[in-house]
Amino acid sequence: MRNDETQDGPRNIVARFGVVLEPIFFLLAVLAAIAGCAIVVLIGASVTMRYFAFAPFRFTEELVGLLMTAAFFLALPLVTYRAEHVRVLVIVSALPDGMRKWVRRLSVVFGAAFCLWFLALCLPWLEFAIDRKIKTEVGRLLMYPWMALLPVSMALSTVAFLACRQSRNGS
Repeated sequence: MRNDETQDGPRNIVARFGVVLEPIFFLLAVLAAIAGCAIVVLIGASVTMRYFAFAPFRFTEELVGLLMTAAFFLALPLVTYRAEHVRVLVIVSALPDGMRKWVRRLSVVFGAAFCLWFLALCLPWLEFAIDRKIKTEVGRLLMYPWMALLPVSMALSTVAFLACRQSRNGS
């Protein structure tokens, strides 16, 4: 092993991990954008049906809600990895540089812990939906494929917190 690889070991591993993760996160964000576009198309089609055929789609509200939730959870890992989410930095920016570094590390720990906690809460509900083959009320859409996005997103967001650009770049 070369000397430069051993000196910067953890940083080098995180950088390599990021090279693999970012394209996956980007693909999920593209799917989130497609879900957002589908929401606009679905609402537009439903409104058109309401005014011209006097019969809107019955399942629009359910499907839009599912697509909106899917879009959020699909985009979350990339937003977390790039640290492009909303952050309030008033107090943090007033801290000395050494303290800022520790606050950032603490925020990564709390963020990852929250994602793991959310993941633990999602799994029993997903299992329940799979066992009972739960469907939406009006459209009769199976819920568990939509619900599976939550634990997947939380697992990937945990990884994103731990490999976050913010913690590597120090910004």
